[in-house]
Amino acid sequence: MKLKYCLSILVLIFVSLSCKRFLDKPYDNRVTPTLTEQFAQVLTDAYPLRHEMFTDILTDDYQYYATLAQATINQRFLPMYLYSDEYPPNNPSTGPENAYGEFYAKIYRANLVIEGVMNSERGSNEYKNAVMGEALLLRAYCHFMLVNLFGQHYDPATAAQDLGVGIVTKVSQENKRLVTRNTVKEVYDQIEKDAIEGIDYLKKGVDFIAKNPYHFTLASANAFMCRVKLYKGEWDQSVKYADDVIAEKGRITRNLAADLALVRQYTREYLATMYMDAPSHPNILMSCYSSSLSFLTPTGYTLCGFFVSDSLRSKYKTTTTTKDRRDSLLVSVGTVIDNQVVCVKYNTQPNNPNSFVRAAYFTTDEVLLNRAEAVLRSGGGTVDNALVDINALRAARYSNYTPLIASDFTKTSLLELVLEERRKEFLNEGFRWFDVKRLKVPVSHVLGRGLPVAASIAATDLRKALQIPLNEQLGNPGIQLNPR
Repeated sequence: MKLKYCLSILVLIFVSLSCKRFLDKPYDNRVTPTLTEQFAQVLTDAYPLRHEMFTDILTDDYQYYATLAQATINQRFLPMYLYSDEYPPNNPSTGPENAYGEFYAKIYRANLVIEGVMNSERGSNEYKNAVMGEALLLRAYCHFMLVNLFGQHYDPATAAQDLGVGIVTKVSQENKRLVTRNTVKEVYDQIEKDAIEGIDYLKKGVDFIAKNPYHFTLASANAFMCRVKLYKGEWDQSVKYADDVIAEKGRITRNLAADLALVRQYTREYLATMYMDAPSHPNILMSCYSSSLSFLTPTGYTLCGFFVSDSLRSKYKTTTTTKDRRDSLLVSVGTVIDNQVVCVKYNTQPNNPNSFVRAAYFTTDEVLLNRAEAVLRSGGGTVDNALVDINALRAARYSNYTPLIASDFTKTSLLELVLEERRKEFLNEGFRWFDVKRLKVPVSHVLGRGLPVAASIAATDLRKALQIPLNEQLGNPGIQLNPR
């Protein structure tokens, strides 16, 4: 009996210890990095696809044309184009649901690094600092994209009350963490805190910052902060960060004439392949190679259904002596009767599902336009100061170009020109929707050329804050929805 009793005790102890060991393991087979280089590798998968680019079809840059639309495109994207919150869930290509999931998934990876890298093994302090800085900047960038998609534009008068998105700064130990929404101001405060700390960490680990344009550097971190400050309306700060970028990168813009020569020498498809080529262009931060064209589905295909709007196409037309080279990026599709065009900035024409796609997060072209706008909006800014930026860009965009002179402009008139250049420059790059929000631009959409308006949004329309996706609503009961 004593032997049987002792054996029972031993079995209970063994089972107890085994259960404890089992319960101590991550429930979902997560593998925790331990080496600094492993944390650095996690960050290579923490850069999001640019799923926010579907918003191009929400703007005045695009129009719908049924004759050239694929049926599947109609089902997936027409409700979005018509500003409906009720669009099909589980879209295999792109949309609000994809963007929401993508950016939070990348925040998870960044948090994993932030929580562990400074105590990691086999890495110098400088190396750890560089990895930590990159992770903080990625977390800031993803929160920035989320709040500008699903919240109203930052307004100092209302930001402390406006619904933003949930701030996530810890690795969830649950299967799905239920996120409570913070205000727009709280999200921006977290973004700036992370970004500023990230820049400080990068400076401490400067020798370990990546030399390629596929990872955050000091220049791309400053370009990011330049955009953040522009969106907040902190003009002098936006100029300061732009100046930091220019001090390192100069005012070198894309050589569009050289790009377009590739069409004459090779083909339009080759131009699209090389247009986002990192070594030959002044891109400050690029997305890593992706074999997925999903985020370009609504606008990047010959039969996408959404084409460059007539109103925007007319802005590329200039005089007989001066030509806007960007007009050559618009290529006709369909028949002469259709008279629609697509923009060939990406390797997606004709439909080519096996292409690698690169897209820029930040470029020197954007920094120059941000700086010019911020200078003109600031109290102490001058026309002369802004013209340094805008002439640098326009000289590379127009043939037979004559530089603009200060005596021909007021700050107001030059600002109008800068904003028009911004719209033309960033066609099909996913920026226009955020400008529609912050500049309070009303937009009307039709279902065909010459047809009556089918849907519209006003200057301060509440629908400019996209609704929380249905799947998130179902999985996170009680989450606050954007007012309508």
